[in-house]
Amino acid sequence: MTTTAPLDDVRRPGPGDRLWTEALSVASRVSGVMGLALDTAVRTSLLPELPALRHRERARLLHGTARELCALHALRVHVTGALPAPPFVIVANHVSYLDPILLASLTPCTAIAKQEIGGWPIIGDRARELGVLLVDRRRPESGARVLRSALRALRHGVPVLNFPEGSTTRGEEVLPFRKGIFGVARIAGVPVVPAAITYDAPELCWAGDDTFLPHYLRFSRRREARACITFGPPLGEHGGAADVAARARAVILDLLNL
Repeated sequence: MTTTAPLDDVRRPGPGDRLWTEALSVASRVSGVMGLALDTAVRTSLLPELPALRHRERARLLHGTARELCALHALRVHVTGALPAPPFVIVANHVSYLDPILLASLTPCTAIAKQEIGGWPIIGDRARELGVLLVDRRRPESGARVLRSALRALRHGVPVLNFPEGSTTRGEEVLPFRKGIFGVARIAGVPVVPAAITYDAPELCWAGDDTFLPHYLRFSRRREARACITFGPPLGEHGGAADVAARARAVILDLLNL
C-alpha cells in the first residue's frame, strides 16, 4: 500500500535553499563567462589580416559573444522599432554595463567604451580583441584616435555603437551628448539611430560609486532580467554635429518619457 505524507510534513524551501541556488547560479554563470572568454580568445587569434574583413569578422564575433552572454544570464530584451541597413551609428542613453551587451546582441557592430574597461581582468583583453574602441576621455588625443577608428569601421560597412553621455546614470535623466560621434557620422554619410534603454529593475543600473564585481555578482544571482530597447527613426546628416546630437537626445528623452 502506498501512503502520501500530509502536506504539513512536506519540507518547504528555506533561506538556505535559496542562497544555495543563488550560489550555484553565480558559479555557473562565472564559469560560463570564463569559457566564453577562452573561446573568444581562440576565435580572435584566427581573424584575417585584411582590414575590411577583420573589421567585419570582429563585429560578427562581438555580436555572437553578446548573444551568448545574454543567453547565459537569462537577459531578455524586448525591441521596438528597427535598424536600417548598415553602416550606421547607434547612440543610446547609458545606465549600465549591460547596455552595450544588449545592443551588440541585436546587430554586428563595434562599440566605443571607456578606457577603464581595458584594465578589467579577462574582460579588457577580450574587448580589445573584439575591436571595442577604448577611449580615455581625459586625453583629447585618445578621443581623436578612437573617432578615426570609428570612421574606418563605418567605411568598412560596420555599424558603430556609442553612448554620447560619456557616463552612466540611474535612468532618471539623460546627460548632454558629446558631439564627436555625430561629426564622424556626418563625414561618413551614415544615419544616426537613437535608442532608448530601460530595465525592469532599478538595481540593474550601474552608476555613481558602484563597483563592477559586487554589482555583477548581485546581477548573476537573478533568475532572469528584462530590458526594453526602443529605436527611434534614423536621423539624416542634415545640420552640424551639435544639431544632430541635440535632435538625437531629444528623441531619446521622448522615448523615455522624460
